[in-house]
Amino acid sequence: MSERADAKNISYFAFTATPKAKTLELFGRKGPDGLPQPFHLYSMQQAIEERFILDVLQNYTSYKVAYRLTHKGQDYDSEDSKVEKSEALKSLMGWVKLHPYNISQKVQVIVEHFRTNVAWRLDGKAKAIVVTGSRKEAVRYKRAIDKYITDAGYSGLGTLVAFPAR
Repeated sequence: MSERADAKNISYFAFTATPKAKTLELFGRKGPDGLPQPFHLYSMQQAIEERFILDVLQNYTSYKVAYRLTHKGQDYDSEDSKVEKSEALKSLMGWVKLHPYNISQKVQVIVEHFRTNVAWRLDGKAKAIVVTGSRKEAVRYKRAIDKYITDAGYSGLGTLVAFPAR
């Protein structure tokens, strides 16, 4: 095994997720039905157990739980909680977009990217814009960015929120 590992003429390839048909065609083996099949399976569960990937469902919140959280414990299936599906999805997605945790995670990425890749450009006078879907969202992002800058002790950075005239 160690002799094979040191061979200079051997290439090792690993594919993750579900391979496309073209990938199976190029690298797969013909199965009993004549169609290309992967020669080895590395399941998501195995990858999670071996800590190569994170379990994205670990912090999953179902619609029912999210509904109860936003509607003070009211039952998801109660008669007075019935709403149009599109309205419910719009409301739920609004809640997700404006959730302080989600905003704080995005703000960290935004500020650190700006500091690392943008701020030093144009003789230190570079600016960036964060486009949001609503005025409410813009205000929440501004406040979160201000808090992140203050908490991190970054001097010389500031924010401004602007809205288009209607």
